[in-house]
Amino acid sequence: MSNKGIIINKSYDPLILKTVVRRYWWWAALLIIAFASFAFIYLRYTKPTYESSMILQLGDKDSAKDVLDIENINSRDNELSGVVELLRSELLFERALKKLNLNVSLFSRGEILTEEKYLSSTFNIQPYQLSDSSIINQEIAVRSKGNSKVELSYFVNGKNQKVNGKLNERIKNEDFDIVVKAADPEIFHKVSKDNELFFIFNGREQLSNRMIKDLSVAGIDANAKTISISFRGHNATLCRDVVNAVSTSFIEYDEEQKRRSSENVIQFIDAQLDSLSSEVRIAKDSLISYQRKSQLSNPENAGASITDNVNKLQDQLFELEEEYNGLLNVKRKLSKSPNRLDVYKILPELLGKSYETSLAGHLNELHGFLERKEDLLFEVTEANSEVVIMNQKIASKLRIIQRSIGAIEERFSRNISAIRGKIGSLEGEAFELPEKKMEFNRLKNIQNLNEKYFTLLTEKKVLYEISDAGYASTNRVLSKAKINLVPVAPSRNFVYSAFVLFGLIIGLGLILFQYLTFNEINMIEDLEHILPEQASILGGVPLFKQVLEYSQLVVADAPKSMMAESMRKIRTNLNYIHPDYKTIAISSSISGEGKTFVALNLGGIIAMSGKKTILLDLDLRKPKVHLGLDVDNVVGMSSLIVNQTTLDECIHHSKVENLHFITAGPIPPNPSELLLSKRFQEIVEELKERYDVVIIDNPPVGLVSDGIKNLTDADIPIYVFKSHYSKRIFAHRVKELFTMQQLKSLNVILNGVKSKKSGGYGYGYGYGYGYGYYENSGYTEEVEVKSKKWYQRIFNRK
Repeated sequence: MSNKGIIINKSYDPLILKTVVRRYWWWAALLIIAFASFAFIYLRYTKPTYESSMILQLGDKDSAKDVLDIENINSRDNELSGVVELLRSELLFERALKKLNLNVSLFSRGEILTEEKYLSSTFNIQPYQLSDSSIINQEIAVRSKGNSKVELSYFVNGKNQKVNGKLNERIKNEDFDIVVKAADPEIFHKVSKDNELFFIFNGREQLSNRMIKDLSVAGIDANAKTISISFRGHNATLCRDVVNAVSTSFIEYDEEQKRRSSENVIQFIDAQLDSLSSEVRIAKDSLISYQRKSQLSNPENAGASITDNVNKLQDQLFELEEEYNGLLNVKRKLSKSPNRLDVYKILPELLGKSYETSLAGHLNELHGFLERKEDLLFEVTEANSEVVIMNQKIASKLRIIQRSIGAIEERFSRNISAIRGKIGSLEGEAFELPEKKMEFNRLKNIQNLNEKYFTLLTEKKVLYEISDAGYASTNRVLSKAKINLVPVAPSRNFVYSAFVLFGLIIGLGLILFQYLTFNEINMIEDLEHILPEQASILGGVPLFKQVLEYSQLVVADAPKSMMAESMRKIRTNLNYIHPDYKTIAISSSISGEGKTFVALNLGGIIAMSGKKTILLDLDLRKPKVHLGLDVDNVVGMSSLIVNQTTLDECIHHSKVENLHFITAGPIPPNPSELLLSKRFQEIVEELKERYDVVIIDNPPVGLVSDGIKNLTDADIPIYVFKSHYSKRIFAHRVKELFTMQQLKSLNVILNGVKSKKSGGYGYGYGYGYGYGYYENSGYTEEVEVKSKKWYQRIFNRK
């Protein structure tokens, strides 16, 4: 128990649980209904989100590889992640949006929701010219004026603009030149009256940034090279078209890049062949001209051995120099901060070179880094951390390539120098041959070398053309995107389940809270559970159907009622407790528990048994007996104790024979002193001699201590609780009476018990306790009104 008087029920009590569930079950039901209603409203006024998806499979077929055992440079190898990034890129998404013709978006705004009318609008916009870019992404309202007339209104540069025109005719002003098209002007007019129609000129970049967030691309199976492409939006048709446009744009872009790569390689070989063909022709003409001039017919036999060796060395030298020049060309291209296209063009130049294996892998990685950087720059700036990291990777890879080229270059230089030295040695040996023969051999060697290189390039061109002809891309759509009219969000079942479950949890939580903090006394079983063993329970007093303003003597008017019967049972129990009782003191914890009602009717039922009974109103702060018995309170116990009047002057007779009473009298400034005075004891003793039973209506001992001595001195002390009103914490006051006030016995009555036969609520009080009763008491009084409103009768089930 806290210092504020709140009890936490830590143990299981089926009586409390039954009472709480019976009283508050409707909380859970009401919350479930309320949250189900919230779910309905949420679903009713939340725009549904649709999703369309497809599965794309990457593939290529290289027939030439099986025939010629060569691999096309366009062949894919573990690049699924790269394709996924390409499909996610703004570059490809903007290409896809161009196919959908989304220059203008049409909308219809209702009372709550705004719907994008993609391919389903009653009107359409045909733009011819947009003069002012500031109206991009601005709403332009479209209103039908009847008779095929239309009004356009928008806000631009701080001004409201209006333009009037006709349907299906050009409308032009300083900002734009458009046509508002409507197949059926009557339907357009009707829709315009019911909804607010407007359109927006879309900026390509803004539209892409807005829509790309709803695009989702993910790899499914790296081995199968399958990719899932999906798009979410509020229009199912638009979702399908976006997904199909993205896949189509990728396939076209992929084929375009492969075709461009093949053309670049063939163009490079053709350029080399054109250059060599001229050199072969010049060399041949020079040799023929020299033969005619020198009249040297067959010089091959002279110095055949030297010539053969020189030829072999020349062949090696030519190949080394050719590769060396190619290496220098690659080095030159890489020395000037190459971009992705430069690196891409270098790759074909490595074909057939001895250093192809050493550099191709690094160049491919460099190409990948550059390509990734370009993709990032579509989304972020140069200062982005990912771009900075990618620049570092590019610089590192360039340094590795440069070191590799330097090592290869050094090797070529050594080999070329060695071969040239051998050739020089052989040429020195042949220097002694006739000058004509040496010149002839020189020219012949040049011719042979050019012809050999020309033949080599021609063969490579033929092989590559065959390889390119045998290679084909087999990208294909495994499952085509479709219009899915079942929204993916919000999920009706999930929303209803979640809201209802949330309402149920809150309802059960409130019921649990009511159970844990339950602090009412409802039934006699509650009293048996919480009162100390010394306390005896006399019985219960049922609820009285009629609403009374004050406590009244009701058993006299209805002697055969349930109320009278319950009082008779209590009267019988009093005889068992103390057969010769003379005094009964009645009290309670706080006002409103019905102690005065019990005192009046118990006194009446005892008097009806033939015993001469008198009722004393000792609640000197808030007297009530005179109100219930409808007499004046001019004189009474307060004036009698201070000897301002005589006992006979204070005694009143009630309508019940043998029942007399004395009212409280004027409210004194010192009620506690009066009740503890010797004069009061003398009055009680005198009344005990005159009457068979003296009943004392004490003040509430839970608020003041005035009546505790009367409870201690009385033959039968009675303590009143009220069902559904008294708090369980009041039982602590009863325990204090036994432990601190040395009370030997106490008898308890539960007032206001609602029986199954009772058809209404009992008497009520239209006043509260005051005059110091609540000072530092820690209690808040509960006041019953004369009548209850309809919603109180439904929900306040007490």
